[in-house]
Formats: sequence, structure tokens, C-alpha cells
Amino acid sequence: MEETVIVEENKEETKKRSGSGRHRKPEKPKKSRKGLIIALAVVLALAIIAALVVFVLYGGMHMFLKTELGEGAPAASEFLKGDGEASYIGEPDVSVTEEGSYVLKIKSDGRVRPVLLVVRDTKAPEGESADASITIDDESMKPEDALKDVDDASEYTVKWLSEPEYGKAGEYDCKIELKDAHGNSRTVETKIAVLGAVDVLKHELGQPRPQLSDFMVVERDDAEFVTDLDDISWDELGDSTVEIKFDGKTYSSTLRIEDTTAPVPDLVPLAVLPDAEPEASELAVGCDDAGKVSYEFEAEPNLSKVGTVECSVKATDEAGNSTEAKGKILVCDALAEFEASNETLSESAVLEQIGSDYAGYKMESEPFELNSLGAHAVTFTKGEEKITVGVTVKDTTAPAAEGIDCPCSTGYYCQPIKFITNVVDVSPVKARFVNEPDWSVEGEQEVEIIVSDRSGNETTVKAKAVISPDETAPVIYAARDRYCYVDEAVAYFKEVFAEDNADPDVELTVDKSKVDPKTPGEYDVTYTATDHEGNKSSVTVKFTFIEKKITDEQLDKEVDRVIGEILTDDMSLEQQARAIYDYCYKNITYWGTSDKTDWKSEAYRGLTEGVGDCFTFYSASYALLQKTECQVLSVERLNGATQHFWCLVNLGSGWYHFDTCNVGPQHLYCFMKTSEELSQYSGQYWRFDTTLYPAVETIPYAMEN
Repeated sequence: MEETVIVEENKEETKKRSGSGRHRKPEKPKKSRKGLIIALAVVLALAIIAALVVFVLYGGMHMFLKTELGEGAPAASEFLKGDGEASYIGEPDVSVTEEGSYVLKIKSDGRVRPVLLVVRDTKAPEGESADASITIDDESMKPEDALKDVDDASEYTVKWLSEPEYGKAGEYDCKIELKDAHGNSRTVETKIAVLGAVDVLKHELGQPRPQLSDFMVVERDDAEFVTDLDDISWDELGDSTVEIKFDGKTYSSTLRIEDTTAPVPDLVPLAVLPDAEPEASELAVGCDDAGKVSYEFEAEPNLSKVGTVECSVKATDEAGNSTEAKGKILVCDALAEFEASNETLSESAVLEQIGSDYAGYKMESEPFELNSLGAHAVTFTKGEEKITVGVTVKDTTAPAAEGIDCPCSTGYYCQPIKFITNVVDVSPVKARFVNEPDWSVEGEQEVEIIVSDRSGNETTVKAKAVISPDETAPVIYAARDRYCYVDEAVAYFKEVFAEDNADPDVELTVDKSKVDPKTPGEYDVTYTATDHEGNKSSVTVKFTFIEKKITDEQLDKEVDRVIGEILTDDMSLEQQARAIYDYCYKNITYWGTSDKTDWKSEAYRGLTEGVGDCFTFYSASYALLQKTECQVLSVERLNGATQHFWCLVNLGSGWYHFDTCNVGPQHLYCFMKTSEELSQYSGQYWRFDTTLYPAVETIPYAMEN
């Protein structure tokens, strides 16, 4: 009975739990809950195991990295979280032009592990405004022409968002879109100038005035200046507006006069008494610069004792360009000063200037011509006493010159020096226009020319520019019969050059089609010069090829030996030329024969054996001069009973005769002589075909120091 009751009670309790909710979901058996817990535990365990595996495998490393398209694979060490060394297994094959994901292998700490590199393009194309310009005649412009430094890792497109107004002069604010293959884009703002004339024309101070064509960006026959160029201050730095008219419209350009060229000071030795305090400018007789120049010592020289003091002078122009030049100060016991001339310094003239305190002194130094500007140290002695006198040669006399009617060519600048003749001065002169002609206008125009000498003394002369179309052919110089060597490269343009009355850039060509340089013999070679107007001139000469007896290596060895003996790094070009002249004049003995077909053999003979005739002297000096920066031409006597050879040399101030042969008329020391000077010794000895060579200077050469 008890048992039944329990059962009934349980039934009753069951009814109470169920109530009326007969649709309630019964609870799961305890066995199902346990399974879920076990499953979760397994997953967690696996995750922990995976984490442990990752930690063990990739501890201190990144499993993957992102990089930008175009950069390629980063350094293997980038996958390390800290310091350390790593390397790729094999070469990482990562594209720099396409996006992608790459599994790479990294070796670090002795283990190899795979890593993932993800390459994506997230950057817009790079590009900058080029501030470009077009002309009023341009009907369109590509947007890429208005940009610079455009770059992207993938392909990109360029298109206008806003364009300039073509055909109408002005400056326009424009926009350009850069867009790459992955949708990254950038807008670049740029300025486009539509030009009727040059926007800014830069003009170097002191150079010839620009022409109308220099301001034009389009071609127009009706173009003309509105601005009078004579109203512009050409000797002042800064901007000026120049207006030009064509097509019935007026266009403006900015003329910018600037000075970008450093001054080249012309220094001469300065003579002072002990403890003097000279200004640096006292060493300069002039300066090759278009503007004003100031001078200062780099370091104050010590002038307490008699002797020669080296100094350094800094020359600076108005634009701030500067040059450092070496100078000399002669500290002397007494000073004398003379006006430049072609007379020779005399002992009595010096003693007269330095006074009675030096009566009885005799000049020990060699006399010299008073045409070399600057100070010269002259030694005087009296018994055991010796003094140094600083003899200064100054030029205070303006040059004399006459103006001429100068033929000029339409549209071409003509050098002002061509407008003068009959120049008389102790030093070379320069010329510049007071009023420059309008080279585009045919006819006669009066001009004024300022002629200045080395010391800055000036004379103004009047002349005329006679301007007409260029119908004159260029002149070819120094094209002459030559001997060459079989199987050796021929420098056909060595010495040969052309000049034109108008065109500064003459085209010179050579026809050597008939030459067989491998076979001895005589061949025709033709030079042709053509100017911009199509005017031509031609010269045909003979090139005779012979077998070589002396190699270039042999000759160069001897030339270098002599150069090493007679030249030093601190020598000026003039001093180098003088040293070469002295060496040949004093070290070669005249011997009446030579092989005049082989200058290299004779040069070698002169330098090694020290004997030969005039051709040997010429050959040796020619070989040595080739090692300097001077210009040198070969000359042969015209219509002489015998042959004679020498050089024409240009050291920067024009062409002069340079003949080292020491047995000429009166054994003349023919260093940098004019033709007029040589004619005083012989009218025939140095006669040559002047049509083959540029004009020789007429002013006697003066050594600078």
C-alpha cells in the first residue's frame, strides 16, 4: 500500500509540473548537455593547440604583411617583429605591376617558415604641374604635356578637367585628372600660358641686344617692335616690358637683364714701399665683366720686407658673382713710374725719377720695352750695395681709331670691332656700341663705337652700318696640303675652320671619299662651308699618306718629358708658350736638312737629338704647343727660293707669328710678333698666303707678367 501511495504522489507532482502547458518542450536528457560541453572543450583545446603551434612556429614573426604595388617584396627582416636577421628562400617572385597574394618562405633562426605577402594598389598616381606654355597658333595640347614627374605602379590615364582657351594669349588655371587602373585618382592644378610672344626673355648683361626674332614664338612677316629698345637701360640688371605688334594685336614680353657670369679680373704686379697698405683694386688694370666690380684681399698681405709677396684677390660683380685670382705685390726700396710706350727702359730715366740719393747706381737688370703694364722689379747696384726699384708701367692714353662704313647682313649681329680701323694703342683694344643698329632694317645706319684699351682708356668714334641681304660665302681657313700617316686616324678638322661675315655658326663639312688611308699615296680632300643663307665655298687640298717612322707613344714620351721640365702648374698660358719658345730656340741647333714630309719624326729628332732645320724647329714647337690650351696653326713660306715653316699662335688676344728658328734674319726672337714687326727684318722671309689664315693682329704683343 505504501508503494502505491508514492506512485500516486509522483503522478500528482507530474501533473503539477505539466499543468495545462501540454505543448512545452521537455528538457533534454542530461546526456545531451554533456556532449555539447565535451565538443566545446575539444574545439577550445584545438584552438589552444593551434595557437601554441602558431606561437611556436611564428613567435616573433608576422604571418603576413601588406605592401604597396610597385614596391616589390620587402626585406625579409620586415617579417620579424623585433631585431634579427632573415632571408628569403629563393628569389621572391612578386609582381610590381599587378595586385596579388604571394606565399613566400623566410629563413630565420635556422628555421624556414611560410609567410603571406599581400600586394595592393592604394596610392593615386603622382604628378606635378609643369607650368607649360603653347603658342597662339597651337589648336590643342595634350594634358600629359602640362605635367612632369608622372608616375604610378599600374597603368594610368590623363585627361583634362578644364583646358586653356586656345588661340587667345593669356595665362589659364587648368585642372588635370590622373587615374590608375585600380580607381585611385588625383587632380593636378596647373597653369598654361598661351603665348603670342616670349613670356620672359633672359638677356645676359653685356651681350649683344636680342633681335625681334628672339621675342617671337610664332612666325609673322608683319611683326615689329612697339617698344624702342634704345629706351632700355642695357647696363642695369632688372626687368623691362617689351611690346611687339603683329596680327593687329600687341603682345608683351618681359626682358630680364641678368648677370650670371663671374668676373675675370686683369691683375698686374703692384709695386709698393715697405709697410704700405694698398687697396686690392690697385692690382687690377681692368676686368672682363659687364658690370661694376669690387675687389678685396682674401688675406691681408704682409708687406714689411723687400721682396715679392704672393696674394689672392677676390673680384665680385654687382650680381654677386665672384672670382679669386692670384696677384703679386713687389715690395721695393724705391719706385718709378712710366707711361706705356714701345720705347726701352733706360737706366738714366729710372735714376732721374728715384732721385739724387741713388746717384752712382748702375742698372743690373736687362732693359725691357715699356709696353708691359704693371710693376717690374729692377735691380740697381753700387759696389756691394743693391736696391730693388719698382718700375710701374701705366697706360693713361686713350686709343686712337677710325670708324668705317661696315658691311653687315640683314638679321645678323656684327661685332663692333669690325666698325673700326687704324687702331693705335700699346695693348689690344675692345669695342662696344653706344647705339646698336637695328639689324633687321636694310640700309645705312649711323652708329657710335666706344673703343677701350686694357687700362680702360676710351675713345668714341662714329661709323656706319651698311645692312643688306647676306650673299657672301664663308671663308675657309688653314685648309692646306698635308702629310698623314698610313693606318692612323686623320683629324681632318685639325686647324681647319671657317668664318662668315654674318653667320656665327657656319657648317663645315669634309669630303674624304677618295682617300684610302691604308695605302700610301696622294688624295684629294674637299672642304665645304655653308652659312644659314645657303652661301657656300669649297677648297680642295692634297692629303699625302706616308709610312710612319715614329710612333705616337715615342713622340708623346719625349713631349711629356720636356713639358715636365719646363712647365709648372702655376704658369699662365702666356708663360707656358714663352717657356716652349725658349726651349726650342735655345736647345735646338740649326742643321740644314730635315724630312719635310714627316713632322712627327722631325719633332722627335729635335727633342731627342737637338738638331734640325726650320722644319724641325717648327715641328718641335708645334708638338709642345699641342699640350697647352692655345690655338696653333702651321704656316709655310709663300713663293720662297727655299721652304720655311713656323706657327701662328693665339693665346686669347689674337693671332701672332711664333717662329722658334734661331737663324732667321738677325736671329730674331720671333715670339708673338705682328706681320708689320717682321717686315722690318725681312719682306720675304715670313711671307705667307694670307688668304689661308685669319688676320694677324696689328698691335704689338705685350707680355702681361
